Amino acid sequence: MPIKKHITAIVMAIVLHQSAAAWAEGEDPYPSLTPPPRQEAQQSPEQATDAVNQQAPLVENIQPSPPDPSSKPEAADPEIGFVDALHGGISGGLLATADWLDSFFADGRAAEDQNQSYIRTRYDVFQEKGARTSYAPNVDLRLALPQLKRKTRLVISAEPDETPQSAPAPISSTSERIGAAEKQNITTALYYFYRSTVRESVIVKTGVRLSRGSPVLFIAPRYRRFVPFKAWDFRFTQEAVWRTDTGWQTNTRFDLERQLPHALFFRASVNGNWMEDRNGYFYNVSCSLRQPLDLKHALDYEWINSFQTRPVGELVEVLFRIRYRQSFWRDWLFFEVAPQYRFPRDRDFDGTPGILFRFEMFFGQKA
Repeated sequence: MPIKKHITAIVMAIVLHQSAAAWAEGEDPYPSLTPPPRQEAQQSPEQATDAVNQQAPLVENIQPSPPDPSSKPEAADPEIGFVDALHGGISGGLLATADWLDSFFADGRAAEDQNQSYIRTRYDVFQEKGARTSYAPNVDLRLALPQLKRKTRLVISAEPDETPQSAPAPISSTSERIGAAEKQNITTALYYFYRSTVRESVIVKTGVRLSRGSPVLFIAPRYRRFVPFKAWDFRFTQEAVWRTDTGWQTNTRFDLERQLPHALFFRASVNGNWMEDRNGYFYNVSCSLRQPLDLKHALDYEWINSFQTRPVGELVEVLFRIRYRQSFWRDWLFFEVAPQYRFPRDRDFDGTPGILFRFEMFFGQKA
């Protein structure tokens, strides 16, 4: 039917119209949002950012804004706006905002450094022009082990039979590829938190993946460094994985991010992968602009350029995507729709529309 050919363009137009309307309302498009009453005692910025880093995953109960440790409890203004709260003048403000948005969008950055228990179930339906519709269930169970002083986490995940072509980025982190396979597989791993602070973390992951009945052992150390500047934040992440079936692979990531007016949040990233069993180096350069509409709705605009170095250095694909995500009925229920346009080299960079529908349930508890 003709309408099916234009479903992606229609959804994009609706999403952009909603975003433009929120933008046009003025400097503070969220005047009705107020942060929860602050009950903590006055503390230093370093203590505050450590406290933020130890909070339960915010997708469990999305908070309207990061805490502002520069204000005393009795001086807290219950009428303060969402934008004002996001732009609090503290060194950990950008970090708290990034964690809030990453948590809402179920970004791996938020969950990786938090040793907390949760279970996430997800079901994806993806349709792209010229390809059949794919259906992908996913279960991720993570259990913090308090008897080991909260330094160890047990992770059990079940990957889908077929990963949708709508993966968050053409190049994913090696931790996301540990369980990636063409057939159903189950990964069981232990994460040991050797060091975990706001500024720095060192994690070692080890476990086994069962795919087609064959066990694959792996070990994956990961290092992350966070450096705050006056207006920007810088993150460096280096991860290495050794697997018994494919050998070594590495992932290197650089993130530069900052807040913008109208509660927008911008992030530029360079992400590179090297794999022992493949020739060349694979990397992408991406930009993301996130826009919270209110406490339960948010938009993410993405532009991703993917490259490879072998057999020749070249641009492989350009991807534009808009993700609209909301919680509904309950705080632990989420719905996401993500129309996109891919421009792959193997199709002479002809635009290929696609759309993702995602349903997700999340249950979390602080360890």
